[in-house]
Amino acid sequence: MFRPQPQICGGAPKAGATAKGAGIASKEANATCNAYNVPPRHRKRVVHAIGPAGRIAVTGQEARALEALIERGAAGVTSLEVASWAYRLGAYIFDLRHDYGLAIDTLREEHDGGWHARYVLRSPVVIAEAAA
Repeated sequence: MFRPQPQICGGAPKAGATAKGAGIASKEANATCNAYNVPPRHRKRVVHAIGPAGRIAVTGQEARALEALIERGAAGVTSLEVASWAYRLGAYIFDLRHDYGLAIDTLREEHDGGWHARYVLRSPVVIAEAAA
């Protein structure tokens, strides 16, 4: 997880700070000291579910992919359908298969330019409440 390091901005002027053009470097250095350059802290998405192996807690983009698979059901999901947030859908599906033991089929759909994958969740998965 990214944790920004505290930065000390400003401070006493360095030697030669009164020379012509000396303030350019210090202005660039101080530009990184505002709150807008610090990445926002996002809460990680967590989906608690009951799958074939029992209770699982799926986090991050894998959780979002699992939600999409459950929502779409037998229709499945393609990368194009979730392109606004799933930049690596194949990797999320890989993790769901290997880390969580879910059965997800890959259906090959042909088109003029080649083919693309449609992922269909075959394991019975039910969204559950978070364990207390």
